[in-house]
Amino acid sequence: MTYMVAILAADAIHVSFVPHRQVQALVIDGEKVVFAGTSEEAHRRYPQADQSLELNGTIIPGLVDSHVHTVFTGMTGQWANLRPEAVGSMDALIAALVRCGASQGWYRGWGYDDTLLLEGRHPSRHDLDRVSVGDPVLVTHLSGHFAVANTRALELAGVWDGTPDPVGGSFVRDEAGRASGLLWGIGAVRAVREQCPQPERGDGLRAAREAMDQAVSQGITQIHDMAIGSQFAARELDMLREIADAGAMPVRLFGYLIGDLVPEIVARDPELFRHSTASRLQIRGAKLWADGSIQGLSAAVVDGYECCPESHGNLLLSSAQIVAKAQSLLAAGAQLAVHANGDGAIGEVIEAFRELRGLAAGEGWAKHRIEHFQMAHPEHIKAAAEVGLGASLFTNHVHYWGDRHRDRFVGPARAERMNPLRECLDHGLTVGMHSDSPVTPMNILATIETAVTRSTLGGSILGAAQGVSAAEAFHVATALSADLVGMGGAVGTLEPGMLADLVLLDRDPLLAGDAPGHISASVVKATMVGGEWVYGA
Repeated sequence: MTYMVAILAADAIHVSFVPHRQVQALVIDGEKVVFAGTSEEAHRRYPQADQSLELNGTIIPGLVDSHVHTVFTGMTGQWANLRPEAVGSMDALIAALVRCGASQGWYRGWGYDDTLLLEGRHPSRHDLDRVSVGDPVLVTHLSGHFAVANTRALELAGVWDGTPDPVGGSFVRDEAGRASGLLWGIGAVRAVREQCPQPERGDGLRAAREAMDQAVSQGITQIHDMAIGSQFAARELDMLREIADAGAMPVRLFGYLIGDLVPEIVARDPELFRHSTASRLQIRGAKLWADGSIQGLSAAVVDGYECCPESHGNLLLSSAQIVAKAQSLLAAGAQLAVHANGDGAIGEVIEAFRELRGLAAGEGWAKHRIEHFQMAHPEHIKAAAEVGLGASLFTNHVHYWGDRHRDRFVGPARAERMNPLRECLDHGLTVGMHSDSPVTPMNILATIETAVTRSTLGGSILGAAQGVSAAEAFHVATALSADLVGMGGAVGTLEPGMLADLVLLDRDPLLAGDAPGHISASVVKATMVGGEWVYGA
């Protein structure tokens, strides 16, 4: 079907942000934009259009969240809400778990932040035994890198005082050498989480759909799903495929499997990463973890943490280990995405990709990615650009954790430079920005505003020199983020020939876009993906 979208003269259509181009009308034929220009020219050239829509508001290219966890986001809605805005003390945490109750015999909770609890610490197994002694209890830290189990959950996982630490984590002991219940790092979390009953398939399908519906309600037309398999192992990919095959996927989803799952799935589907499909679901690559999180003191930092200078976090993969793991993934055709928050881990990841690029000489080079890139130095940014990498920045860290990064974790000087978007753009590095949902809300307009204002939850401005203009921030959240998955030539602008992925806002976000609150207060009225309204309208 061909139809024309024309907005009122008082409003605007932003075809692209950098360079900035604004028009009066678009014409869409099927899935693509075929015209962008004046309303008069649109009517003259396309009199056969089936619909002419006068839309009150401002149209912009579809937005991209370049790092989310789709099924995980949906599943957290089925557990007790332990986020800081809901729970401020250990007693409140216990009460929330009791109110939510057990599902399949387990109490589950998500989103506590030890640094914002009244007690200023992680729960212990003894705290969680107050919820239940007979039933297992497992609560997950807001970062996703830590969890706490009660005594019964530890017993089911075979974790005792003397149990050796797993690869990629540790079972934290108290001063008496006994298991405290704190599961430090993904390897330790997985050891207990694997004992949880597998949720029903319907729960996973519902979780995925709810997360994708949430995305399009925020004007997000494309998400990069990092770590498919975190909740349902290989079955998670099957669930996403089922939704896509039924034509029920409202958003474009580019998926990255947990690296350890790739051999199993590629054995079933050798062309997994090489499929060329018009489906809204495309599997792009594999995810590896080089370190943990700053707020958990597990990101690998060179100079130690401000609050405990002797600690340098946890380097989970050295450059040599990344190279070793990457060989088979690259041979299968995967694009690699490696999690690295601390400067120590970032340096190892860049060195690994430098070596991998040398090994791949003459065979082409995909734009592999560094995820979060939080504490990158100027030399890291230059080196990443030279190696041909991309980076997805966790911009929301500035808002949600900036105050504590400055005052507690890394000190003022390092906190000023966290998520250095200005320098990334200045050095020509392909960058995206993300929410890491469910770690922070999947509200891309608020993320864009943080990139502009660098405002923290406490009301401070942190690292103003790393701020960018509103137009630049929208450019990152559209064309540049799309380019991280090789879609920069297909979406990200509304030029003729591009896919018709767009958002209708109630206001022009570029007018006073540098003012606090202007962008995030914008209301998404409708979202279109490939010429189809998937939200509103």
